[in-house]
Amino acid sequence: MRVLGLIRDLMFRSKIDAVSDSLGVQVAYASSLEVMAARCAEIKPSLVFVDLSEKSFAPAQTMAALREAAPDARVIGFASHVDLKALASAREAGFERVLSRQEFAAQIPALLAPHQK
Repeated sequence: MRVLGLIRDLMFRSKIDAVSDSLGVQVAYASSLEVMAARCAEIKPSLVFVDLSEKSFAPAQTMAALREAAPDARVIGFASHVDLKALASAREAGFERVLSRQEFAAQIPALLAPHQK
């Protein structure tokens, strides 16, 4: 297991889990930056998904914490297509990819494919 989701929305987690289960990929989750640091130490993720709609995952602060906890992980953020501030902030913070929630949902299989067993 090397994928971590910083996602608090349980309904959206279930969407990711449905796809990841079908691919044989396990996704771990963290609902705070403190839990994220512990999970990173445990699983050493190579890919991290961040729900930018969550105020607790401010892009600059989240990216700084991730670079400390998982310096080599790819970081992909997503938010509502109308949340232009969050999307722009994530790009400025250095997220590898920033997608609308709808784009992210459509691309989950492709994003997880390299992490298949």
